[in-house]
Amino acid sequence: MASQVIFDPLAALALALLVSSTCTLWYAFDQHHFLTVFNSPVNRTKSDAILPTYFKEFFQAGLPRVVGLLGLTFLTAIGNYYWRYDSLVATRSLRWYVAGAWLAVSHLLFVPLVAPRIQSIVENRAAKGRPTSVLDEWLNIHLFRTWTVDLAAWTCFVVGVVRNVNV
Repeated sequence: MASQVIFDPLAALALALLVSSTCTLWYAFDQHHFLTVFNSPVNRTKSDAILPTYFKEFFQAGLPRVVGLLGLTFLTAIGNYYWRYDSLVATRSLRWYVAGAWLAVSHLLFVPLVAPRIQSIVENRAAKGRPTSVLDEWLNIHLFRTWTVDLAAWTCFVVGVVRNVNV
């Protein structure tokens, strides 16, 4: 088929989850970088006053991005399983795609750990009135999740795609 020479939808499907998981990982690293600025010694005192309103707007805009990217990653993994199963089995990359999909979704298992902290900052209910202290806790959980779940999902997809896609 001549159109597949220009654009192969199955190859695009194979790469889509790698692109979406790369975006998830990049966004996680960006979040950590931008939010750590609030807790630098120079900014910390001023940050306590602005963090509640900043966090409210930050998460209202960021939550759809994170959930959307995770959803896209998971749905494209399902699409790969459905439309590219034989290829994934033949190249022994199926397990990498499946593992990456479950790791991507497991990002959401951290919600019970971070949601109360986010709510505490947004509602300015931090212990001793220090939203920056709660931000420290959130950043630690966030960094752990990024380096374990998000990076592991991305790594699985890199291995799976490299094994499966012919350039």
